[in-house]
Amino acid sequence: MLEFFSGLSPVTQTLLATLFTWGVTALGAALVYVTPTMNRKLLDCMLG
Repeated sequence: MLEFFSGLSPVTQTLLATLFTWGVTALGAALVYVTPTMNRKLLDCMLG
């Protein structure tokens, strides 16, 4: 996987990394809408 990624052009690498970051951020933001009330224990676990 790393060899494939490093073989791509820098512009393509940047695009893929940006899309990945956007996707992870969107997934985290979607949790707000999916779970209207969050368990206090879950919130504590997310903090570390």
